[in-house]
Amino acid sequence: MKTKNQTFIIALAMMLALAIVPTITFGQNKTDNQILNLSQDEQVNDLVGVWEAVGVPSENDCATGAPIGELINVTYTFNQGGTMNAEDTLSIDRYRTTGSGIWKRTSGRSYTYRFFHYAFNPDGTFFATVKGNSNLKLSRNGNSLTESGTFQLIAPDGTTVIYAGCFNGTSHRVTF
Repeated sequence: MKTKNQTFIIALAMMLALAIVPTITFGQNKTDNQILNLSQDEQVNDLVGVWEAVGVPSENDCATGAPIGELINVTYTFNQGGTMNAEDTLSIDRYRTTGSGIWKRTSGRSYTYRFFHYAFNPDGTFFATVKGNSNLKLSRNGNSLTESGTFQLIAPDGTTVIYAGCFNGTSHRVTF
């Protein structure tokens, strides 16, 4: 009986090990293009990574494209699988969550993303949901991108648009 229990425990441990290892391996993000044997074009046509825009206008006139508002810095993190995060240094909206969103390739070096975050009044009460969309164009070398997008501040009722505007800018890939 003792031998059967030992055999059962060893078999169970081996099954668990075999079940866990593929799951961990499958969950890994690609980090080394050489290991993955990607072509040069595939390497430079990949949005996944961290991007930074420095000194871009917080808003642009939707009709003329002229800059409006203060200059800000923005960071984007585009994750493998189509999710993203966004942060910026806009000082007039200090009480808000990190921007979350989704992205996809539309064709060639063109992408689109949709994001949102929640904004709060200084007393902590919910003020608005900020939602936006943007179209991106990746440079030929894959180290910069340009974008043009729109955003809306939507009241807590979820239907009333408080304000709408446009933005554009250039971001650069963060590298070592």
